[in-house]
Amino acid sequence: MENYHKSKILAILIGILPLIFELSSSFWKGDNGFFIVSAAYGLILLLLALSIPLEDLDQWFLEKTLSLLSVFLALTVVLNNLDIFPLSEIGALYQLTIISYMGILYFLDRHFNTKNLVLLLLNLNVLAQLSIKAGTLLILIISVLTFVFYLIRVMVTFSEQLRPFLLCVYLIVLLISLVWYVPELPEGILGNLSWNIGAILLLIELIVLIEIIGAMIYLKAKGYLAINAHLIVGIIGFLTISELSMLVVESNVINTSYLVLIFILSLSIVNIFGNISLGKKQVKISVLIPAYNSANTIVEALESIKNQTYQNWEIILINDSSRDKTEEILRRYLGNTKLPLKYIKQTHHNYFQAIRHGLKYASGEIIFVLDADKILFNQNVFYRAVSTILGEKCDGMFIGIRAMYQRLKDGKFHLVRPYYRNEVSLIKTALGLGKNIYTNYAFWRREVFETSVYENYLINGMPAWYNAQNNLGLRVANGNFVGLKYRVSKKSNLVDNPLKQNNSKTLFELSTNLRTLHHIVSRIKVPAYSTQAALYNLINRLHIASLYPSIFKQGQTSLREITPLVTKNIKNSELNNIYLKTIADFSNNFDPQKTAKIAIPKGTKIYWGTEIEEFSKKLSKNTLDQFYYDFMKIIGQGTTIYEIKKDDQKKLEQILEFFTIRDYVKIISN
Repeated sequence: MENYHKSKILAILIGILPLIFELSSSFWKGDNGFFIVSAAYGLILLLLALSIPLEDLDQWFLEKTLSLLSVFLALTVVLNNLDIFPLSEIGALYQLTIISYMGILYFLDRHFNTKNLVLLLLNLNVLAQLSIKAGTLLILIISVLTFVFYLIRVMVTFSEQLRPFLLCVYLIVLLISLVWYVPELPEGILGNLSWNIGAILLLIELIVLIEIIGAMIYLKAKGYLAINAHLIVGIIGFLTISELSMLVVESNVINTSYLVLIFILSLSIVNIFGNISLGKKQVKISVLIPAYNSANTIVEALESIKNQTYQNWEIILINDSSRDKTEEILRRYLGNTKLPLKYIKQTHHNYFQAIRHGLKYASGEIIFVLDADKILFNQNVFYRAVSTILGEKCDGMFIGIRAMYQRLKDGKFHLVRPYYRNEVSLIKTALGLGKNIYTNYAFWRREVFETSVYENYLINGMPAWYNAQNNLGLRVANGNFVGLKYRVSKKSNLVDNPLKQNNSKTLFELSTNLRTLHHIVSRIKVPAYSTQAALYNLINRLHIASLYPSIFKQGQTSLREITPLVTKNIKNSELNNIYLKTIADFSNNFDPQKTAKIAIPKGTKIYWGTEIEEFSKKLSKNTLDQFYYDFMKIIGQGTTIYEIKKDDQKKLEQILEFFTIRDYVKIISN
């Protein structure tokens, strides 16, 4: 978390560059003042950047940096319009705006939301107010390249999913650029460029080239770089625009801060697109299919895999104690169709246990879980998934989902909302009372699936993208394409949960929501939680959640403020059981001084979060180990300090995790 906060500070320092440039020129007249301030500030940025681990200079750092830069550029122009100070460093501001404009156009593709649309408008407004010779040509070049690359990407990935809203935005931007450019045609736009480039401009261009090469060498030496097409295209595009912006501006003073910014952004670009973890070989996808009473759907699921254009995959099918003809139909199908499939049976029905069991037989570098009642959207899903994961640094990739009515008619798209690996995503999850605001349908790198996803999702039932160990999200990219179809009746909603629509499922959701919520707010203070939660819910319904101004700080939020909001609306008497009442009582009776000595009898069953159904059944039948009845009374009293033998400490930690309060108590072992 310390390095994560360092990257936040670096993003903020880069974001305020426009104000630094203008203030330095306002208070220290002349080129020398600007040069000295720029050099000193550039040194600060460079030292901070080199103190941050390379993995934190990722796509989320880059988008955060460009977002802040866009806001402060707009603020600088506003201050000028209010006559607070004039724009004296127009060339420097133009270079920053071009970089910001180019980046936001790219991130619109990755994260198409209201926030990025607003940032795009801010950049266009700043560019409209900066009068630079030949600047309109560069803006047009960027707009054309963005549009062309979008079309190429659609064609290369064999995708018929054009995303019409994004296409419309790119077309509008292209038309705006043409409108700005056309009036300069009679004079001859190239005539506005002075080709008398002095030695200082040649020196700057040479420095930029050296920075790009240096960034690649630095990462290569660290073992973080493998050249691929994504990296080459990204670097060429970024280098071209950076060079052209300096050619248009023709500055007489070396802007050291801008050069340092180019170097930092180059590190990020190489780090993102330099195929870091999976190598150049064609990787294998292991598809885990937990099947429970899936006789009517399993064949279609297997057929959707068999028809993929990307053919390096294997299937691990786990029969999760089916009681219908799933096995009979499967054997009949495999008798006529040869597939690389491993068939496994388990006797105790549990969706998460089935996945954990099947993972032992997987040999692929990428893991994907396909529910047996869903099918892949088209034959290019695997191709696009591998292309994304191999094309940039990420732990996994979300995919969109589409409803499929009566197995024939396609229904509504459900693209995953833009994912950000930052504390704001955690706060929005917390304000949603711990409900997963993204999805669990994703392709994962195997090492991530076997560690973080395994513990947080498959063991404790929390969102797969969330890492409770560092209270931060994983590095998950938005695939921005539909990868799955799911079957629903016309009035059904998408349920991103494999359990049945019954009391057990509702109890599972409540317990995992509470566990996620408690983990997040144990390390983040959310002022006026109930008010913020109501406001966020309203804004979220208006589909502008990306604009919600989350208010939070480091600290801990009292459970008295949040837990009752999750549990107060439980009217079903079957759900109003001792387990939920225990958690609610702990929150209301929380006592930081109350201590209890705990002894866990040998043979006591230790439950995981994904085993709440089994726990609940035994609780309703009064067949739980006596330890749990006694322990729930202790928890309900608000006890926060637990003394236990060292040998049983791990067991107690898991039990407290099961009751969602692990982060709010202290364990003393002896």
